[in-house]
Amino acid sequence: MTNTDVRPDRPGGATVREGPQGLLGFRPLSGLRTTDGRRIRAGMLFRSATPQFVSGAEARAFTDATGLRTIVDLRLPHEAKAEGSGGFTDCEVRVINCPFTIRQTVAADSAVAPMPGADPLIGTYLQYLQDRSAFTRIVQALCGTGSTPALIHCTVGKDRTGVACAILLDAIGVLRHDISSDYVAKVDDVKEMMSRLRGMKSYGDAVDVYPPEAYEAVPATILRFLAWVDVIYGGARAYLLANGVTDDQLDAFAQRILEQDEGDVMAEVSHSIVLNASVEDTWKVVGDVGNVHKWVPAIASTRMDGDVRIATFADGGGEARERIVSHSDADRTYTYSYLEGPIPLDEYTSTLTVSPHHDGPGAFVSWTATLQAAPEVVASIDELYRTSLAELKEILEG
Repeated sequence: MTNTDVRPDRPGGATVREGPQGLLGFRPLSGLRTTDGRRIRAGMLFRSATPQFVSGAEARAFTDATGLRTIVDLRLPHEAKAEGSGGFTDCEVRVINCPFTIRQTVAADSAVAPMPGADPLIGTYLQYLQDRSAFTRIVQALCGTGSTPALIHCTVGKDRTGVACAILLDAIGVLRHDISSDYVAKVDDVKEMMSRLRGMKSYGDAVDVYPPEAYEAVPATILRFLAWVDVIYGGARAYLLANGVTDDQLDAFAQRILEQDEGDVMAEVSHSIVLNASVEDTWKVVGDVGNVHKWVPAIASTRMDGDVRIATFADGGGEARERIVSHSDADRTYTYSYLEGPIPLDEYTSTLTVSPHHDGPGAFVSWTATLQAAPEVVASIDELYRTSLAELKEILEG
């Protein structure tokens, strides 16, 4: 049963902690911060896997508690028809089908399509964006009068829903680290939902074509995807504006779902680079956290003290202490945070990730940071990232 705190003073109606029974991958898109000092208001947007397993009673209870008005269904038309929307079909909720075009399915009545390529999830996610009208339909569905609260879903609740949420939220300035944290919020539900696919009409045993990555959710994946969107389209907002969405629509969407955040205003720095080098050679350099000075010109030397990296800046700039929060050779990514040092910044979290080029030879490196600092400090960090990636290119490409 839905667990809520009713807040009648706020549009959206309720702060929801749990979804209805049978709805995997459910979470509210609330509290995610933006670069202009706002955050997503509670009770406005939700995301999930397919609602087809939700009973009528559970659907009505959830709708009554949240005031849900719109369901944005990202499934293919024949997939949505075959699987249904469970108990929500009989609720007074608009169900709007906004399907992404996917690769050629294994059969006409199937929703399964292969995910080929060296970086299969990123290749698949970028392929979704080739459907130029899909996001116009999604934005229209969410911007209409009385359209929120809204639930966005596909089948598993990770790939199509993850891409839709990432593009929409990045376009209105939501921090990428917050977007990536939401992307992995229900990783156990992803595995459970994937196991359900074999018993579903649109999937069955054809799911054997999926790569191992389809069963996982890694924060670096969505950061890498958004970095590729920067490279190919000039960013999420530019992509939407080039494909029929207007500034007025995005501003209205932001005004509807965002509220002022009482915390510090956060900033974001994001850079990436395509390298003519193998992913293995690139990660050998980038993933070596104790030798970052070899490709970051601003750092003269580095030493490790457990999980703390002590970086000595060039030209007598002092020492910074950074904690390695996570490090994965398998996923070729690591995240670190700033503990103390000469640079006046707070809440600094940065993620580096290395991957194969999604559509050709070479490697791709993305570097994304969230921080609270004065504009001139943010600018200096931005320049450090840019010059360091240029140095990395020089080292690896000669």
